[in-house]
Amino acid sequence: MPIILTACTQRKRIPTDPLLCARDLPIGTLRQVADAWLAKVATINDVAPAKDIYCGRSFVEAKKAAASAQAELHIVSAGLGLVHGEQDIPSYNLTVSQGSPDCILNKLQDHGGADWWVALGGRQALHDVFDRSGGLILIALPSPYFRMVAPALHGVSGALCERMRIVGGCDVPDLNPRLEHVRLPYDDRLDGPQSTLPGTRSDFASRAIRHFVENVLSAAPLATAKEHAELVEVALAGWDRPSPKSGTRMSDYDLKSIVRDHWSRADGRSTKLLRILRDELNIACEQKRFSRLTAEIREERAL
Repeated sequence: MPIILTACTQRKRIPTDPLLCARDLPIGTLRQVADAWLAKVATINDVAPAKDIYCGRSFVEAKKAAASAQAELHIVSAGLGLVHGEQDIPSYNLTVSQGSPDCILNKLQDHGGADWWVALGGRQALHDVFDRSGGLILIALPSPYFRMVAPALHGVSGALCERMRIVGGCDVPDLNPRLEHVRLPYDDRLDGPQSTLPGTRSDFASRAIRHFVENVLSAAPLATAKEHAELVEVALAGWDRPSPKSGTRMSDYDLKSIVRDHWSRADGRSTKLLRILRDELNIACEQKRFSRLTAEIREERAL
């Protein structure tokens, strides 16, 4: 059975437990902060399977890819390490994305995100998954999460590497060179006018893995990594890249979903949210429209 590795999301379907927010942790060494966080987690009841807690477009696309491929979905979680999609978990607020008041990197005096993930047991859990898996391992992670996982992939065997297919995390430094050979050649053509799955940078990896599963893997399940890469190129042939001069436009529903995903990171501040949309995600949104949508989200959060 294939495995899909995706990232957790800040947005949750179930309200976050107020006792489980990274902003309330003390600043300290990796061990001190990890012990404090794990002690909190141990006191909070699990509320639902992980697949039913995380939401937002990136997670939805990963779920669709897993369903299409009949794959196990595993989630790289900044707060819990590595969790199976069917595993019951609590609802929490902890991220490795800079700018959020719940960014754990603000609390660590001596280490970064990769060491934090190891302290949560993520690397060992990932290796356990690799050991019992015999199928393809599809890794679809945005850069902050790929950087967290990359050290755990450094010493993988050649045989295991050949079973991997990677999208996302193109700017991760010091990646095992063998892993670059199993990277699928998805690029911004996925956001061009001919694409069937356009979107934003934040959900790129999940959209790419869904496209791969539905359009390439389904037709060539036994192909090698090189053959899969060639088939991706064939699938994207003739697709134009998006214009860099005009931001991606989207519906109110999709735009509100993106704003919710980045709400905590911007601490609900409209100016910062608009800068994230325009400058980082290349999403076009008029000021008047943006003000209306953020006001609607504030009302939702006040209920």
